[in-house]
Amino acid sequence: MEPNQVGAHQAKTLLWTFFAGQATPLQKQLLTDWLRDEQNREMYFQVLHEWEKSNPQLIPDSVGDWHRLMDRLNQSGQTPTPTTEDNVRPLADHRNSFRWWMAAAAVLLIGFTGWWQQDVLLYRTYATAYGEIRRFELPDGSRVTLNANSTLRFPRFLALQTTREARLLGEAEFSVVHTVDHRPFLVHTPDQLEVRVLGTEFIVYSRNRGSKVVLNRGKVTLRSLKTRQPALTIRPGDVVLVDRRGSFRLQTGEPLASHGAWKEHRFVFNRTPLTDIARQIQERFGLNVQLADSAIATRQLSGNYPAQTADEVLTMLTQVLNLRADRQGDVVRLSAAP
Repeated sequence: MEPNQVGAHQAKTLLWTFFAGQATPLQKQLLTDWLRDEQNREMYFQVLHEWEKSNPQLIPDSVGDWHRLMDRLNQSGQTPTPTTEDNVRPLADHRNSFRWWMAAAAVLLIGFTGWWQQDVLLYRTYATAYGEIRRFELPDGSRVTLNANSTLRFPRFLALQTTREARLLGEAEFSVVHTVDHRPFLVHTPDQLEVRVLGTEFIVYSRNRGSKVVLNRGKVTLRSLKTRQPALTIRPGDVVLVDRRGSFRLQTGEPLASHGAWKEHRFVFNRTPLTDIARQIQERFGLNVQLADSAIATRQLSGNYPAQTADEVLTMLTQVLNLRADRQGDVVRLSAAP
């Protein structure tokens, strides 16, 4: 059978057989040829994720096998393929064998695409465009909602990790599940903020002007890798603002709903200056909003406004604040209406 004739159902069956350590040499060759087509690689990861979830009792306790497998690959210059003696051992020794098979599953694909791509292969990237809000389920079962113009990187192969580490640029709400091995969940941001949690629900914002953490439920600990200040543990209802120097400012007693209004395509303002509103429009929709003069820049707005597009936001501003919006491409100039 030609590799391009392998259907989705047959490919899934072959992958499950390989992950179980029962693939024949012919089946391995079919998978090798099938994976040479880049369009099939995402399905590979999806099936691997399904197989991991269907075998929850196989929980690794170290990543040593991964490093040994890397050394083995570097020494031989060839992608290792499982042999008869590499098959899954009896259940009493399933933890070590599972670690090896997960590493072999990763190397199977890396060997076909080159080591220069291994970062792309080991980490999955979730992203949203300007004006787009999307919800994802992560490989560990946790859920994340990404605000517009945001990116999240998360490991594909959790069996090779001792922690669950996400890297966020933008804004996201996390609903983290607790794992049976109590594996910590960490969120890292470009300004070296680290959010550590076992299981909870929270929002992380991280853009050029700073970071923000809003805790809805549970308990998290914040640490700035820029400073030597002690880690800060916050509780539900707390909001922490992080400036560019890594300093924390704790706020309590705030209505948390306003911080997550973006999930419903809403803007919530509370005596918010137009300069800040302009920055929000740029972050969500990619528009460069220019203010005609300082008098306009200091004007403030309060209220709860639905808006799914940049045009809806601009229409609201011109009507409520009596402004004029002149737009050319991605640049908008706001001035006083005549």
